[in-house]
Amino acid sequence: MADQAAAQQSWVGWAAGIVAYAADQVNNFLGWEDLEVVDPNAEKANKGVEAEGEGLMQDERKQAWGTKQFQQYIGMDVTSLLSVPVWIMEPFTILQKAAEIMEYTELLDTADKCEDKHERFAWLAAYCVSPFGSAERAWKPFNPLLGETFEVEGKNGVHYLAEQVSHHPPVCAAHAENAHFTYDLVSAPTTKFLGNSLEVYPYGRTRICLRRTGEVFSLVPPNAMVHNIVIGRTWVDAFGPLCIHQGGEGGSKCVLDFKPCGWFGYGRYEFTGYVTDAEGVKQIMLSGKWNSYCDMVRCDAAGEPLPDVEPQRMWTCTEKPKGDYYSSTHYANKLNSSEGIKVPLPSDSRRRPDRAALAKGETSVAGVEKWRLEEMQRAERKEREAQGDVWTPRWFLPKPDAPLMPGELGVDKVPLWQFSGEYSKLPVAPAVGAHADVDGKDFSPWQYPSIHEKL
Repeated sequence: MADQAAAQQSWVGWAAGIVAYAADQVNNFLGWEDLEVVDPNAEKANKGVEAEGEGLMQDERKQAWGTKQFQQYIGMDVTSLLSVPVWIMEPFTILQKAAEIMEYTELLDTADKCEDKHERFAWLAAYCVSPFGSAERAWKPFNPLLGETFEVEGKNGVHYLAEQVSHHPPVCAAHAENAHFTYDLVSAPTTKFLGNSLEVYPYGRTRICLRRTGEVFSLVPPNAMVHNIVIGRTWVDAFGPLCIHQGGEGGSKCVLDFKPCGWFGYGRYEFTGYVTDAEGVKQIMLSGKWNSYCDMVRCDAAGEPLPDVEPQRMWTCTEKPKGDYYSSTHYANKLNSSEGIKVPLPSDSRRRPDRAALAKGETSVAGVEKWRLEEMQRAERKEREAQGDVWTPRWFLPKPDAPLMPGELGVDKVPLWQFSGEYSKLPVAPAVGAHADVDGKDFSPWQYPSIHEKL
């Protein structure tokens, strides 16, 4: 037992050579020379459930985020810090998290079929709220490697593809479509480390086009805050305006106010707002809790619900699994599985060996594989510099001169990328035989595959 306990005090524990080197690289990179990293498997039974008192892994979190060395990052953006301990992470990549917005696409199908233009906007707004139903997980996802991708074959004929198109700064682009809509995303989030909390600024560009009418809408989401990352029970809050602008001559707008959580949880999750017409007159009131439901009701110009009109429930969040290790939703767990899908690209996140090992609870193996992939990415960068090459994304094209829609950030903060359509021309891939055939196998987003044989 003593030997087992000692092993758990090491980040990777079982491979004294390469693993110790990897841990040293991580600690030196972040200035964590005195950081003792603890394998949290002893806490596994408690992850994803309400914690008593101060919160889970209190001592470990203090060791990591609370070190004097890490305090130098207060006030800084820590989005692109690759080398962080695996036990802080969930077996999910940022590309997979971006794909969670595909869970409730039937709301967009309904919007496209709706004849009333204001109700059509309201259904689209409900869809924009729905991803927050999975936003309470406080674990850090894996940063995608340059060229990494993630594919989803969704319900109602939805096809989704995301690609990491830039490493510094980290930017991912995504495209989805079916018979009713197209969805385009450029995500370039930044963060600010505030000591015991992390503020997330979801800089990005989301455009949704409803096919029947050709209407295009642009989304600007609210900010988020991860509280108590060092001391206390870690929790996530979303606050501020969620703004949706309609392009073209329609000029309608929807602003939903996400209330910040007050003392003793007062107002937590609540939001209210309106769909307004081109003249700014309120037409439909939307309200609910962003982690569970969204309602709409017709209103007068003052924003008061019309008499004798009952609110309509538009979206209800699917019940989450009880006691899930990472507080993942059913849909998130499905995205992490290779069952029932077509064979994905070699660059797909499901194939990452570090993510796959962490999903199996093999924390030590995940740490080694994560370090190995980061070394391979550094080798790619050096080879590009030596060859005088540049990285060219495979499935998206830069569009620096494309016009901006109302409310969108400039290209200096969020570059414009457009789906090339080349992915749609690929031959239809065969079905995966078994989850194990893809999970953690043959991952290759590389520009120079031959240089990685020794790693």
